[in-house]
Amino acid sequence: MSRPADTAASLWRHDWPLWVRVLVVVGLYGTYFLLGGGLTGERMPYDAGHYWELAVSFQRQHQAFSLLYFDTPTRGYLAALLHFPALIIRFFTSCTMPQAAKAMGVVWAAALYAWLIPAMWQQLVPGRVAGIRWLALVLLSFVFWRDHFSFTMIDMPALTLLLLALWACGRRGLGWWLLAGLSLAAAFNSRPMYLAAVPPALALAAWWNWQHDRHSLAKRLFRWALLLLGMALALAPQLAINRLHFQQNTPLVLARVSDTEQAPLYLKQLTWGTRLLRYDADLSKRLFFVDPTGLRVLQEAGISQYSSYGQFLDIALRNPLDYGWRYVRHLFNGLDVQQPAPYLLHDYGPERHLLQLLNYTVLGLALSVVVGTKPVRWLNWPRALLLLALLLPCAVAVPTAIESRFVLPLHLLLLSVAAFRFSLRPYQAWWRGRPLRLVAGLLVIGLWLGSCFWLSAATFRNLQPDPGKGKSLVDD
Repeated sequence: MSRPADTAASLWRHDWPLWVRVLVVVGLYGTYFLLGGGLTGERMPYDAGHYWELAVSFQRQHQAFSLLYFDTPTRGYLAALLHFPALIIRFFTSCTMPQAAKAMGVVWAAALYAWLIPAMWQQLVPGRVAGIRWLALVLLSFVFWRDHFSFTMIDMPALTLLLLALWACGRRGLGWWLLAGLSLAAAFNSRPMYLAAVPPALALAAWWNWQHDRHSLAKRLFRWALLLLGMALALAPQLAINRLHFQQNTPLVLARVSDTEQAPLYLKQLTWGTRLLRYDADLSKRLFFVDPTGLRVLQEAGISQYSSYGQFLDIALRNPLDYGWRYVRHLFNGLDVQQPAPYLLHDYGPERHLLQLLNYTVLGLALSVVVGTKPVRWLNWPRALLLLALLLPCAVAVPTAIESRFVLPLHLLLLSVAAFRFSLRPYQAWWRGRPLRLVAGLLVIGLWLGSCFWLSAATFRNLQPDPGKGKSLVDD
């Protein structure tokens, strides 16, 4: 007869079924939101409010619904449509905007943490994810990203859709490939930076397709047909919208600031990224962390903003050290998560440094796993393509006016590596009985944490006041 302690230990070590994971995530986020966590009040700020307004635009005068009412060149129609269920919840319950967003946020959190992240991991890494390790990931993600689920933002839904596409194309069933096409197109329509994930995602689909049926050309072609059909179904409304409102024959998001301005939004983002080390905001003002070196580079070039991608590349190639170091700082500032929401809900307090300490520690643990693992032991074609699909969008976002949510896939990947793979056993054998190695290890840890805090403080020393309704620092 097994003892209760042995039963409990076995429960922690074994993989938990999906329904248990769903209950844990729904219970955690549902309780947090019911106790008043996350965004409160009546309305959504900044981009979150813009997404809400776009979702409302599908239903003119509260009578007719049509996807063709969507008429903004900046966003994709699915970026708004994914938030339409929150409007329905608000209509039937008369709740506030944040309350409706929280109801949908619990659904997205359950899909992401209870289903897709562990499913993707198990599809690519042999063995099961122990319940205690999965719970560690959920708690770490809760600490760093929990309040994003109370805003009508697109970061969490778009990443969930991308992971769904990558996971579905690894399934043998034909219906999953239709879902993969729908999800992949929905991901980059709602978050255009995920266009960078399309080539590795299609290459991953090709690899899985070959593995599923090496001797049946017909089945392989049928899977491709279903995947492309799914993408076409998701992108057809965007093509109709672009033709109707902007006279453009493309199924892709135009990603322009306005109807009259032809410059792509990403080019403007590259200008802002040269001017700024980091961008944040609270519920009342924007926080600009200015890059004096970047401002000087633009001034020496005699421009206020890039007029073309060629001009950006020309200036970057003439200042490789400056742009290389800026890229490193942007990457660090993106991973330097200091608040669990896209916008500050409260002023920074002492807990900010504790959150930083936890973040730098977990990132260090993940990097130690990566450095300590030989690539030939784990890096195969599907894993390499999956990493490219997750990391290329982050690489595209890093040169812009960086926010932590722009590198969400990378941060969650590092949290997963730390939670699922880190173990003290190899290090215990390395330093046991060798005090000098222990001292060297402690010095490396101290150097890592000290460098992270120093880089973060160096960025925050460049905080400039919000120009308010006057000229923006990024457009000056």
